Amino acid sequence: MKSVVLGENLIVPTKILCIGRNYVEHIHELGNEIPEDMVVFLKPNSAISTVLHSEHQGETLHYETELCFMFQNGRFSSVAVGLDLTKRDLQTKLKAKGLPWERAKAFDGAALFSPFVAIDDAEAQLHFTLSINDNLVQEGHIDLMI
Repeated sequence: MKSVVLGENLIVPTKILCIGRNYVEHIHELGNEIPEDMVVFLKPNSAISTVLHSEHQGETLHYETELCFMFQNGRFSSVAVGLDLTKRDLQTKLKAKGLPWERAKAFDGAALFSPFVAIDDAEAQLHFTLSINDNLVQEGHIDLMI
């Protein structure tokens, strides 16, 4: 089983619960509608990786920076920055057919995480950026979430 870092400890999540279509700008960027309800999907433990790949089985991957929360003992205990990798072409094909698109999101190596920090230790205004080759490609904060 794969693990994530929380302080000095390694934690083994059984699954990764993801909330999609919760950033308005990204919803518009992909040409999607703002949902009435949350879009929820899962990634298995095998999706956790420490190695970033630009392709998976010959398909180019898209990267999104995410705020990631750890849920322990009935509460959100920690936060990290994560990369959510997507096989965007496959996702588009599956969505067009009305099929579930988890195959495009839940493959091995599709989730990378920074070390988690206690929420009490995190800044009140969570803010993150994603740069690729020193080019800023994403910037976000919790105020952008639905």
